Amino acid sequence: CLFKLCPMNRYSAQKQFWKAAKPGANSTTDAVLLNKLHHAADLEKKQNETENRKLLGTVIQYGNVIQLLHLKSNKYLTVNKRLPALLEKNAMRVTLDEAGNEGSWFYIQPFYKLRSIGDSVVIGDKVVLNPVNAGQPLHASSHQLVDNPGCNEVNSVNCNTSWKIVLFMKWSDNKDDILKGGDVVRLFHAEQEKFLTCDEHRKKQHVFLRTTGRQSATSATSSKALWEVEVVQHDPCRGGAGYWNSLFRFKHLATGHYLAAEVNPDYEEDDQECQSSQDPEQDASRRGLRSAQEKMAYSLVSVPEGNDISSIFELDPTTLRGGDSLVPRNSYVRLRHLCTNTWVHSTNIPIDKEEEKPVMLKIGTSPVKEDKEAFAIVPVSPAEVRDLDFANDASKVLGSIAGKLEKGTITQNERRSVTKLLEDLVYFVTGGTNSGQDVLEVVFSKPNRERQKLMREQNILKQEYIAKQFGFMQKQIGYDVLAEDTITALLHNNRKLLEKHITAAEIDTFVSLVRKNREPRLLQSKPQHGLIPSWLTFSNRFLDYLSDLCVSMNKSIPVTQELICKAVLNPANADILIETKLVLSRFEFEEVSSGENALEVGEDEEEVWLFWRDSNKEIRSKSIRELAQDAKEGQKEDRDVLSYYRYQLNLFARMCLDRQYLAINEISGQLDVDLILRCMSDENLPYDLRASFCRLMLHMHVDRDPQEQVTPVKYARLWSEIPSEIAIDDYDSSGTSKDEIKERFAQTMEFVEEYLRDVVCQRFPFSDKEKNKLTFEVVIQF
Repeated sequence: CLFKLCPMNRYSAQKQFWKAAKPGANSTTDAVLLNKLHHAADLEKKQNETENRKLLGTVIQYGNVIQLLHLKSNKYLTVNKRLPALLEKNAMRVTLDEAGNEGSWFYIQPFYKLRSIGDSVVIGDKVVLNPVNAGQPLHASSHQLVDNPGCNEVNSVNCNTSWKIVLFMKWSDNKDDILKGGDVVRLFHAEQEKFLTCDEHRKKQHVFLRTTGRQSATSATSSKALWEVEVVQHDPCRGGAGYWNSLFRFKHLATGHYLAAEVNPDYEEDDQECQSSQDPEQDASRRGLRSAQEKMAYSLVSVPEGNDISSIFELDPTTLRGGDSLVPRNSYVRLRHLCTNTWVHSTNIPIDKEEEKPVMLKIGTSPVKEDKEAFAIVPVSPAEVRDLDFANDASKVLGSIAGKLEKGTITQNERRSVTKLLEDLVYFVTGGTNSGQDVLEVVFSKPNRERQKLMREQNILKQEYIAKQFGFMQKQIGYDVLAEDTITALLHNNRKLLEKHITAAEIDTFVSLVRKNREPRLLQSKPQHGLIPSWLTFSNRFLDYLSDLCVSMNKSIPVTQELICKAVLNPANADILIETKLVLSRFEFEEVSSGENALEVGEDEEEVWLFWRDSNKEIRSKSIRELAQDAKEGQKEDRDVLSYYRYQLNLFARMCLDRQYLAINEISGQLDVDLILRCMSDENLPYDLRASFCRLMLHMHVDRDPQEQVTPVKYARLWSEIPSEIAIDDYDSSGTSKDEIKERFAQTMEFVEEYLRDVVCQRFPFSDKEKNKLTFEVVIQF
């Protein structure tokens, strides 16, 4: 537990800003004042930083006011005199505060009379830390923390408690460009282009070089590859700067274990075989045949105790350096294991050989020093380390709570504590700040992917475990606990889980939810019309969930596509779909004539109509143009029907994606090329609906047999791909000629050309965001 001794910061301007920023100050005058106070607070922070740099290296004297910055959390030790301590109620509460305040000021006073005010504070002195505002010294209570056995509460109370000053690192050693105790780094094997990692495999911890699937190996950011550097000193509490002749330990940050070496059992077996052989020449040839990887005398492992001598290493520079010179933070080093006098050596032997793509390569030590076995020391930012600390601590707390819930129940205080932790985790992964809103209402556009990965690595989010609970989660749908959103977010673009865990039962559940939430409800309308039925607007989302299950990373998943097709297109579920038909309508208009009487002339025209069933199972219908017009005028029922129909078209497009003929053959009879083109080109329909028709045209009629994707000229080809014989009959061998296909889509291409010509001729072609949706589909799809 390390603290940095800091000079006293000023908080007057920040205090004024915090007070004004509390909820309630929302008028125009308050906003102007708030901006000025915010500026003053920022200016005060910068002045504090400047003063701190000036005072760096000055000797602390008794009677000075100091602040204690907790390095792990980057927060100030603070006394809150308005709140009682959690366990010792007659004491004041001590917390860690991110910005600090006036409760973070402490007088440093001598405990023994041999020191007096004005004397220099000496390493090893016993001191009293007296809060400036609270007036009661910092106290180590005898009450043990409930959530952290073995640790006692720290509070502020009138007592006779002393604290001993133990030096971890001198201020002069604390330089950003040198390697020192407490630094967190990654060790990147330069030749193998892999990070040294410690992780669990088959319920056992292994140290290995991890293969990454990223394009750049150095961009890998696994939290399992973080190591804290410890510079070995006679005093176990002492750290300091690292020299080339120093001894080092590497502590795995996620587990707290130390990097060490133990005898390689495979190497011992080889030696026993050689000793049992009576033929020296045969032994020599056998040894010569062994690769360098098989000659590892010791394997790298992780050990729980830091005082184990097998965890001590030396750093060997790759350039000429003096032993008494400092180790630069961005160095290339070779690792020498001290007690075995062997060198860390990489191999290509997989640990997870049973996997389809092994990513864990063994690493050990060898008596032979090789130039290529060098590691780059990659510094890690303090923010990333604090993220890991938070996730690691959260994982332990959640694991403990989960264990208690399995056995029975938890106390009210534990429930409040874990609820607050879950809220913090939501803001942690979304990158937002808690401004007092309901955490379930938090909206974010882009989550922090690195923090998502960190939470998976620390077992806060276990996808495989959660996926096994789909049945339970589906039972919670409809109770407003975000069960459906959780399922969709978990499966979104996750092909492995989709193929493994989505079965016909899950699809049938979603289909039943579409039906359940599509049931109409009664809404008060105009008095002469009484009550009219209207569809629930949120029913669309279940169609959207089914659409998500069809694809992963814009690629179809045939297994789930087939399940959804069989369920949605089943005649028993026809009531959840809106049917589309071309209906012959007669339009009458007056024709102007030279006589006294005008003539009424009739004309027949086909029009697209939609048919659906109401709550009484009676069929209702309306033309799509009339629905669009009434929706535009504010008719809620028509707007909901049209929105539901658009989601249905998007689902159909996903079901047909990548030539899924189970859906294409069933749906294309109802939605043929002419009908879809009619709706695509109808300017009376909203742009987003026309875009959905456009998307459906591509996946149901264009991207299907006998059409083939046109491949540009290949300037380089594999010889094996070139056929040995080519005949004229090989071309146009399909039953449909190119002319027939061209004629079939002639009107479609004409619409595309006219539409794009109209777009580019406009003065501001992309000013209408709604129209851009259609333009995007036309350009991308065709």
